[in-house]
Amino acid sequence: MHETSIVNGIFRTLEQEFEEEKLNKLTGIYVKVGILSNIEPRLLLNAYEASHMTNPKYHHSKLHIEMVELKIQCESCNHITDVKNYRFICEKCEKPSKNVIQGEEMLIHKVEFDD
Repeated sequence: MHETSIVNGIFRTLEQEFEEEKLNKLTGIYVKVGILSNIEPRLLLNAYEASHMTNPKYHHSKLHIEMVELKIQCESCNHITDVKNYRFICEKCEKPSKNVIQGEEMLIHKVEFDD
């Protein structure tokens, strides 16, 4: 289950960015996960629940996952299209596009602390 290594990566990132006393006040971790990121939100939450209980810094924190929709930008007309049903076709000029601009990411976009 690669979600466990993703959770460990989230913890490593937080530990690089914040001092330990700040991490002890952590209440929320907000991540954005793209539809094409190959991350299953339910499995990521399960991995987080299993991992954060063994690490005292994260006992009082909760993981929040926001799914990010898939968007392409047309190479011909530059229009941005929300991809539906994995049809990578520009809604304006109807030409195919492989220029994915959103939907492949997995990033920490916000953290909350109890001050």
